[in-house]
Amino acid sequence: MQWMKNIFIWILIIGFMILAFNVFSGSERDAGVRTPINTVLELAKEGKLKEVKIKDNILVGITTDGQKIETGLPPGTDIVSQLIEKGVRVEVAVQEHGGWWLTFLVSWLPILLFIGIWIYMMRQVSGGGGGGARGAFSFGKSRAKVYIDEKPKVTLNDVAGMDEVKEEVKEIIEYLKDPIRFQKLGGRPPKGVLLYGEPGVGKTLLAKAIAGEAHVPFISVSGSDFVEMFVGVGAARVRDLFETAKKHAPCIIFIDEIDAVGRSRGAFNLGGGHDEREQTLNQLLVEMDGFDTSEGIIVIAATNRPDILDPALLRPGRFDRQIYIPKPDVRGRYEILKVHARNKKLAPNVDLEIVARATPGFNGADLENILNEAALLAARKGKEYIEMEDIEEAIDRVTMGLERKGMVISPKEKEKIAYHEAGHAIMSLMVPGSDALHKVSIIPRGMALGVTQQLPIDDKHMYDRQDLMGRLIVLFGGRAAEEVFYGKEGITTGAENDLQRATELAYRMVSMWGMSEKVGPVAVRRVVNPFLGGMTTSIDISEEMRRSIDEEVKRLLTEAYETAKAIIETYKEPLRAVVKRLLEKETISCEEFVEVLKLYGVEVKNECKKEEFKKEPAKEEVKV
Repeated sequence: MQWMKNIFIWILIIGFMILAFNVFSGSERDAGVRTPINTVLELAKEGKLKEVKIKDNILVGITTDGQKIETGLPPGTDIVSQLIEKGVRVEVAVQEHGGWWLTFLVSWLPILLFIGIWIYMMRQVSGGGGGGARGAFSFGKSRAKVYIDEKPKVTLNDVAGMDEVKEEVKEIIEYLKDPIRFQKLGGRPPKGVLLYGEPGVGKTLLAKAIAGEAHVPFISVSGSDFVEMFVGVGAARVRDLFETAKKHAPCIIFIDEIDAVGRSRGAFNLGGGHDEREQTLNQLLVEMDGFDTSEGIIVIAATNRPDILDPALLRPGRFDRQIYIPKPDVRGRYEILKVHARNKKLAPNVDLEIVARATPGFNGADLENILNEAALLAARKGKEYIEMEDIEEAIDRVTMGLERKGMVISPKEKEKIAYHEAGHAIMSLMVPGSDALHKVSIIPRGMALGVTQQLPIDDKHMYDRQDLMGRLIVLFGGRAAEEVFYGKEGITTGAENDLQRATELAYRMVSMWGMSEKVGPVAVRRVVNPFLGGMTTSIDISEEMRRSIDEEVKRLLTEAYETAKAIIETYKEPLRAVVKRLLEKETISCEEFVEVLKLYGVEVKNECKKEEFKKEPAKEEVKV
């Protein structure tokens, strides 16, 4: 419907321009020089007037020498008979019917069009709310969506991977259900709850679940809805938001992306100007400090930038409780996958545990997207159920991009890619403590020409030096295989990403985690966390210290690279057989890889499938 509104407004503008042009051109014509009536009669008397035409009290004549004259005739003037007596040819145009409404349109339609355009634009600026005068002057009305009859149907049973967080919010739900029980002992619930975490971890879903469990109205608004080009509009909308909440108490006010309006005033407004955002923030602070918790209003806000919020917003009495929502671990991902798989038709061969292991670092939104992509892929292939291969393809598609089937790769280049990926894979099987190998593929996807996928049994939160050295060795497996099988002249650019990741990891080991005996337990780099993801910066150090760090980093990288080359040299012949099979099938599983190695009597140190993590018994539905 929006495109119809746009067409309508353009039609109004074009019509207004055409009519305005006609009006102004007519006015210009009326303002021109005309011949007096006496002169017209003189010309007729002297026989110099050839013919005249009269229309709408306007006389237009042609003289005998071809000149054009024009004059206006006042009402009641009898000039026609005089001209006929002088032998002038007279032509009088018959007045057309409907001239009055045409005059009305030409005179008044531009004014009406202008008024209509003005009202339409005012309604657009004010958000289109209401009709008549209310729509034109409702700048200060809040744009919050109030869910009363249609309360969120999401409950805590639909939220997975954050058990500790759910326990934390149960108190809020109990208060909204029975506030008197808390007030009898003088207890005061939190006025505000700040949910912060990386994008996609489920902040908005948790807020809806709280409202769904408590069965109270849910008033949702975004932080950007308060910010306008007109000063004072945001503050008025904040006031209107809390007035609306008081009418529907007990209720929940949910402000998404509060950092859009709650930025710190000291850090970003050094000039001290009282702009629109600052006035809106001040009004929000006043409203949160002013309302009484006995009214049953709880403000829940979500952000992924808690570091830039104003300190006054985070003090007790406003956002009393701040809850960090982390990314789910492997067990949490397994629970999230079970929630999103409720309405999916999964084949018996689908193992959500393997999917959880194959997606380290994924959040709830990512996992939901993977199952959705798998459903689309299965439907495209005409299947009745989602199979495991569809989910694995969806993971590859999300993490690495689309499969580049039309990419032409020469046999020699394809063989080098196979040796490179086989080098990574043999490291994951032979280096102690490495993550289990899942599959090896030489099918190009996105920017990658091949991939070696590993499945960690559990998400690690702390790594020792042996774990990190193992990672360095695995990263150098591809480059080491290229050098062993093709010599130093045959190494390729395919290890660019491997070298970047290995170098960054080695620098962290030396300059942040104190894992170098030469440099010692000194941290000369620090992590700035602007987006809950982390960004590394260096502090001031001496040239001698910088040189020592560089030397230690190079030593760690060289040590890992030489270890990787030694492993490749040891299992050179088995790798030739693996590469041969990989060129035939393009993708082989860990079991197939190990099967080829065992034909040559190779005993792997890391099995393909590690012991399954202990699944907890099915949890009962959360009852609050």
